[in-house]
Amino acid sequence: MNTKAVVISLVVLALIGAGVVFAWVVLLQRAAVVNQPLPAPATPTSTDKIKLTYAVHWEEKYQLDGVYENGQLKSKGLRQYLDEYMQLHPNVEIDVLQIPYSDYASKLQLFHDTDSAPDIYQIYSTWGVEFQHRGVLANPPTDVKDEVKKNYVSTAGVTIANDIWGIPTEVDDYALVYNKDLFKKAGLVDEEGNAKPPTTWAELVADAVKLTKKDEKGNIAQYGFAFTPNNDTFVVGPFLSLLSTNNGKYLSDDYSKCLLSSPEGVETAAATQQLFTKGVTDMNGNVWDFGQGKVAMIVMAPWTEGTLRQSLTSTFDNVVGVAPIPYLKKPASLQYSWFMGVMAKSKHQQEAWDFLRWFAFEPQPDRGTTRYGDLLAQTIGAIPSRRNDIAGNASWLETPFKKVFVDELPNSAPEPNVLQSARLSSIVMAEVQSTWTQTATPAQAMTSACAQIDDILKSYYPVSP
Repeated sequence: MNTKAVVISLVVLALIGAGVVFAWVVLLQRAAVVNQPLPAPATPTSTDKIKLTYAVHWEEKYQLDGVYENGQLKSKGLRQYLDEYMQLHPNVEIDVLQIPYSDYASKLQLFHDTDSAPDIYQIYSTWGVEFQHRGVLANPPTDVKDEVKKNYVSTAGVTIANDIWGIPTEVDDYALVYNKDLFKKAGLVDEEGNAKPPTTWAELVADAVKLTKKDEKGNIAQYGFAFTPNNDTFVVGPFLSLLSTNNGKYLSDDYSKCLLSSPEGVETAAATQQLFTKGVTDMNGNVWDFGQGKVAMIVMAPWTEGTLRQSLTSTFDNVVGVAPIPYLKKPASLQYSWFMGVMAKSKHQQEAWDFLRWFAFEPQPDRGTTRYGDLLAQTIGAIPSRRNDIAGNASWLETPFKKVFVDELPNSAPEPNVLQSARLSSIVMAEVQSTWTQTATPAQAMTSACAQIDDILKSYYPVSP
């Protein structure tokens, strides 16, 4: 480099240095004038809230906002508990995502596939098998699994591939719900004049005939018995419950074969078909018309109490009776369950599990029960899965409505936790309904159901050699 270039470079550096010094001098002067410190580099703050989304299938207002009587809160809804947690943890915000039951499974999968999954889910146990298979569910921490194994009445619904995949929420079975007023008006009473529910299926059919009323056009105005067609909860659940009373099974123990085409399965299909051939029900029936006094008998699960109470209000206790399912060969029922946990694509898994530990595990100081157990027993109307929640909510679970469901749990057979359960259930529903419309005989329908179901099962549960 020549001498001239060196001189020019030194001049430039001097000017740059002078400029920097000048800038700092000006900044120091300004800071002194306003008596403020120099600005510090930006750093991340810890005040940003963690936002969790809790996806539920509950659609009724009271399930989220609580049950009120005469303007007073009788039992808390989900939102009151979430508000309590957020007050204890100001850095956490929890939003509720309501998804209708009929859309819940498909939308939860869609949210996962589009990377917009909620943080916390609660699902029907048979859906959980498919979700676990597809990687939708986060594997719970070890302490959560240990707590479930230790303190819950059943882990059947939440056990998938020999592992615990969430926290059991409710464990439910089915029972006969009947209208005591309609029974009394039909003369179906005992020696003391109280409504007398049927014990056997033959008695149920005979009673249903006496309880059915038709208008001048021959349409049913008062149903002796009602299903809700095209709704698996109110078709498949009652059907499989009755199958259990007939010593029948839906699937083989290894899930490789459908057993509905057995004599027990065909007899059960014929038994439900009787209600249609006798004219005591039809495909326009709806279980929820029970709340309007238009249906005498239905087979339901315990969670329906809340909805029926909303319809019948103060007359509920005088009108609604509950009895074990009238049986074909022995007392029995179907047991199903739900569980909750964290989605695999949740961005806040640790915070979500922390909330669930508080909600489902931590005893309340004044009661000893968990908040989730109280929500289920007192507001949702379901039977909690946690032992101390059942014991601590005895006053709620030993009511005339709930007691029968609780007492019948030992007689209930767990629903199979099988892959493709939704598809299998839709097949069972379609084929059972084909006997109701008399487009197929019971034998034809059950044979058709098994042919379709076996074709699906062979891809997932190959027969052992």
